[in-house]
Amino acid sequence: MTMRTFHLPAAAGPFERGVAHGRAFAREIAEIAAIRSELAQQQGLFRSDAELLAVAERHLPVLEAFDAALHQELLGIAEGASLPPARIVVLNHYTDLKDLDPSTVLGGARRGADPDRDDECSAIVAGTREGAILGQTWDMHGSAAPYVLMLHVPAWQDRPAAWLLTITGCLGMAGMNDAGVGMTINNLKSHDARVGLVWPALVRRALAERRADAARDVVVGAPLGSGHHYLVADAQRAFGIETSGRLAEVWAELDVSKPGGAFHHENHCLGTEVAKVSSIASTSTTRERFAFLDASLRDHTIESARDLWSRLGSHEGYPRSVCTHLASERAPHAMLTCAGVLMNLSERRIWAAPGCIHGVHPDELRF
Repeated sequence: MTMRTFHLPAAAGPFERGVAHGRAFAREIAEIAAIRSELAQQQGLFRSDAELLAVAERHLPVLEAFDAALHQELLGIAEGASLPPARIVVLNHYTDLKDLDPSTVLGGARRGADPDRDDECSAIVAGTREGAILGQTWDMHGSAAPYVLMLHVPAWQDRPAAWLLTITGCLGMAGMNDAGVGMTINNLKSHDARVGLVWPALVRRALAERRADAARDVVVGAPLGSGHHYLVADAQRAFGIETSGRLAEVWAELDVSKPGGAFHHENHCLGTEVAKVSSIASTSTTRERFAFLDASLRDHTIESARDLWSRLGSHEGYPRSVCTHLASERAPHAMLTCAGVLMNLSERRIWAAPGCIHGVHPDELRF
């Protein structure tokens, strides 16, 4: 299956780019926004759609203060799709909203622990004979799969062009810029969630930098909302950063300019600080995926982009495998590998494929 692509207009400003995105996918954006609004209420602590939108609305001033251009782009998506901006926040910030107790924003008694649910991905970075390689599976509720695409963001002012894995209506989830800086993400289940930055905007802002250490600093200094692992890298260095609503810890750093080194991350903490305010859902496959990739890396180093892609597509332990297949007709919102993306940061090439990536030849995108 070919990966869909969409190019934001090069000559337009941020709001106009967002409008173009929203108009191009208005029907799909309304659909996935409705799915995620429903799931945020089913799997989180929200008692109504109105309450969900009220909390989502509080995130807009944080985004505007952090990055006015990305705030304008999100407002443009809402305008083009004829939806309220808060609905686009839900679409973008869905995983973090599920961690957030609305009582901490709207008042009232705390509502206790959220339902046991999981949002999963596996990410690897490695130095190889082909250069520095970074990749991930994007494992999410299976009902998100039809909305996957690769978004091309043209250069704007001092920001480099970028390719991002995303879904319709979302600013971007993982990708690489034409300076050779890449970023992947994994969700972490945080218990100190708060109103914070819409996390896809953090991905976009980090990819406005031209070095991995500068992108790292953007993440560490951001007004975070909830738990994620951000893996940022360029052709020389890679950094693993675990975050919660209030904490950021650089737990790993690696020289990827030479073959042989690698590290990976799934959906549990490998550092010490964020682990204190995080947990793992009972249904999560994170331990199985970690064990397989850890053994695989100990057995032999990653030699090439094709090698790393093959490991991300592994069906070892199926269906609780790295390429995950828990969704079904009876459980359409269960975990599914909805896409995979891989970046050669040295050669500035990016591969992507929608859906299951086991045995799949990805599309190659270039700048």
